[in-house]
Amino acid sequence: MLAPLLLQRPAAEASLAPPAQYLDDQAGLLSPAFVAAKNQYIEHLSRTMKIAQINVVILPRVPGGSVEDFTIRAATAWKLGAAGVDNGLLLFIFRDERLLRLEVGYGLEAVIPDALAERLLAEQVVPAFSRGQYETGVEDFLDVLDKTLEASEAASHRAAPYAAMIPFVLNVLRNAPRIAVQAWSLFVQADTQGRMVLGLFASALAASLAWALVGIAAGIVPLVCLPVRLLKSTTLRTLDSPAVRAQFTAKNFFARPPPVFNTLAQELQLGEIFNAVYLLAGAVVGIAFLFVGSSILIGGLGHFGGAGATLGWPAP
Repeated sequence: MLAPLLLQRPAAEASLAPPAQYLDDQAGLLSPAFVAAKNQYIEHLSRTMKIAQINVVILPRVPGGSVEDFTIRAATAWKLGAAGVDNGLLLFIFRDERLLRLEVGYGLEAVIPDALAERLLAEQVVPAFSRGQYETGVEDFLDVLDKTLEASEAASHRAAPYAAMIPFVLNVLRNAPRIAVQAWSLFVQADTQGRMVLGLFASALAASLAWALVGIAAGIVPLVCLPVRLLKSTTLRTLDSPAVRAQFTAKNFFARPPPVFNTLAQELQLGEIFNAVYLLAGAVVGIAFLFVGSSILIGGLGHFGGAGATLGWPAP
């Protein structure tokens, strides 16, 4: 933990300003008249339909790193999407690399899964872009996206909250590698005091997770073997005996818990099973509360977990 304190802090990366409008063409691919018209159209889709908050951002090149790392970092920093609904939807276009990236907020992952996101790009944007018809590609994408959203289940309840803990935790776990990379970047950029705090926090978190995983693993074998132990249990066969029935009389039951409970729990290893369930539930709740407000994964409003698709288009 102490060795990385000697790492040199890199220069702070210039933050990218959020899009000034719904269609933000910073690469000059589109005509001003088309941009103005489509800005009004996208605003209508976003504000009237209330299914998704849509943005199209066109940049000359990828600012740095991989495309996915940049797009999720930008979408998170820009806080696009309604709070508690996570309905942000961003189409990134990188002119020089000829790359497309559709970033989908948590609340739209069921409406636009990765396969559909890739198909939208491949069928609506790539063919037109490969011919150099950039305005046609953007227009076709928006038209089909409009029909897709309107026909989706989300249209029936118009941005109902996507506030399920289990899906959120699954998204966190799915993006664990991305979180680790971003946490390491945060650690490297911090000053000495910040690194000490982050190092201690990471050590405590790692120890807690290791303890939970060991307890969960210890309960898996007893759980798998539980049906066999039930069949072979000698304690269960003695439940009808007079000695056991005497433990459940009012006088004996209230004097002390029936010893047969303890014997049965030990025989079936119920303690290890209950402990594993308790640790698993605690880990799920802990992960949810740990990351629900963390800038490592999400911003203050729209939440993005890396869902979407990335495609390139050939030169005209």
